[in-house]
Amino acid sequence: MTNTIVVPLDGSELSQAALPIANELAAALDSSIVLLASGWGTTVEELIGYLDDQGVSLTVPFKSSVVPDTFPATAIANAVNAPDDAIVMGTHGRTGFGKALLGSVSEDVLKRSNNPVLLVGPQAKPFTSFKGSTMVVTTDGSPISAMVLPRAARWAKALGMTVVVLSASEAGGSPLGSADAGALANAVDSAVGFFAREGIESRSETVVGSDAAIAVSDWANANDVALVAMATHGRGGLARTALGSTTMRTVHNCHCPVLVQKPVG
Repeated sequence: MTNTIVVPLDGSELSQAALPIANELAAALDSSIVLLASGWGTTVEELIGYLDDQGVSLTVPFKSSVVPDTFPATAIANAVNAPDDAIVMGTHGRTGFGKALLGSVSEDVLKRSNNPVLLVGPQAKPFTSFKGSTMVVTTDGSPISAMVLPRAARWAKALGMTVVVLSASEAGGSPLGSADAGALANAVDSAVGFFAREGIESRSETVVGSDAAIAVSDWANANDVALVAMATHGRGGLARTALGSTTMRTVHNCHCPVLVQKPVG
């Protein structure tokens, strides 16, 4: 169960694109939403009014919270209190919480928080629904990349999604990552088996290319995937680093939101 979903808003359309996504996720997980804003450049009263106005579109319980004069990433990270709390936020906006996809806010949130972060990138299409759609779960064969599996399974089950376990290899068959072909194959089989044991329809696919982020996002976009889930802070392949190119470029290129799970412990 996810207790609270934090949605940072800054007045931009991109940040507000997270609202219907968070609403459906919260409804499926029996959670509430916290709409969050920073107090920079305006009054608390004005921001509370703005957040309350945005909350009218929600069908789940919500509250509005303003954190005056606090760096956005700090405010966002501090707003999640329980291990199962989640953050849903737009990236690549121009101000406030969504300042830049590859800039300080999104990456600093990943640095500061161990909670799952669902990122809505600049190429994301207007959200319709997760229900009855497909979730891609990436693996590069590393133990770290497998750490997204439990949360991906909980969300897929709650949202009624099927799962495709996606791995990436070069044209010659060598995995894009540090694992060898045997280890990658075992990781894929293990992941598919994990979802099957959870009662989730699942299968595997392999994408071919020289760049994992492009290969994954191109496959997800071509197959109308509704959600991509990946772990971060690995050392290669699909889970390269929490702040590295693979994760953030996947977010940047995907037409759907990307669940980013940083391993804990």
